[in-house]
Amino acid sequence: MRHFAVAALLLVLPRAGLGQWWVGVEVGSPHYRGSSRDTSSGGGPRLRPGDGMTVAFRVDRRLGRVGVAVRASLGTPGITGDQGPIAVVDKSTGQVVELATLVAVRVGGIGPSGALQAELGPALHLWDLDDEVRSRLGALGALAYEWPVAERFLGAIRLEGTVSKSWFKKGELPPEYDRRPTWRYGVTLGVRYRM
Repeated sequence: MRHFAVAALLLVLPRAGLGQWWVGVEVGSPHYRGSSRDTSSGGGPRLRPGDGMTVAFRVDRRLGRVGVAVRASLGTPGITGDQGPIAVVDKSTGQVVELATLVAVRVGGIGPSGALQAELGPALHLWDLDDEVRSRLGALGALAYEWPVAERFLGAIRLEGTVSKSWFKKGELPPEYDRRPTWRYGVTLGVRYRM
């Protein structure tokens, strides 16, 4: 019965309302911090996911100033051990899939047709480390600027950040290490198409 009601509602919506579906592709440059810390007096390297590139697919539904979005992204950050300016990166493992559901609110405009919006929502990280998938639920927040590129296309740049519990399991790290929340921040560039 509920599916019938949703279908009936979609049939009676004005055509302009149906035109507010968007699909898009994004490329990102994430940077990870946290995950672990050496508590010994020697202060060994911090172990964390490495930095890398992500590719994402996104679907948006806009209703005036408010919208919702679902995004799936894929990246291969690997594992990094860093101490000061020196970092050792292992890119042979550590692939991550992120699934996020976002609520977006238009908070202003820049220029004659650009829009600034804030986004917030939960993010599920599925980290594949040596064929063992670990799931971590976190929070994602972003500030995005969108501008028209062509008749049905928008360009978008997003500054975003996420936080979740450590991607390492208890007992997996050396005994002198504490697990810490995993932080990620970065920039994405994308293009969106209005259906």
